[in-house]
Amino acid sequence: MSSLVQQLSADRQLTALRTVVQCKAKPTVLREGPAAGDGPGTAWVAFLCPAHSEGLPGWPATRTHAYQHKVSCGTVLDFRVAEQVLQSHADLWLTALTGVDPAAYGGVWSDVLDQADRVLRERLEQDADEDGDGEDGDGEHSMLTMMWLACRAAAEGDLMQAASALGYCETIAEGMGPWRDADLAPQ
Repeated sequence: MSSLVQQLSADRQLTALRTVVQCKAKPTVLREGPAAGDGPGTAWVAFLCPAHSEGLPGWPATRTHAYQHKVSCGTVLDFRVAEQVLQSHADLWLTALTGVDPAAYGGVWSDVLDQADRVLRERLEQDADEDGDGEDGDGEHSMLTMMWLACRAAAEGDLMQAASALGYCETIAEGMGPWRDADLAPQ
């Protein structure tokens, strides 16, 4: 990790690697998220290209730094605890995609993810019935597989693993127009 990222994160452990924009451009700026609520350092850093350098919806930054890095635009290093990463997923795309609000489940993430999985599976079955082909697309199959892994991890109490699986779902959902009945940006 570079010294700037180490400095901004206060040498906290990386808890999630996320891809929130499908953009192959090389980043020229690093956007620094707000302070982490549970200790020193920033909650996250995002690497962005000139086209996305003003930031991303739902990712309010506190500062921007000139920066060259070899990752793709839209890569986010997240340093928050698992519950905060899960809530971020809900705020940014999961609730918009499924209609499942974590507040309705009292913060019990295994219940939240089980319900989101049910909604996604029902939507896929309905789409397959309407299309008449009964075939899952690669994106839909990958989404359901990763959601299943997230559900299983949450049921076992491993919220960090659940958040990691949702990171894959986030990337898949961002690139899948047909699955998005709602804009993935927070409302």
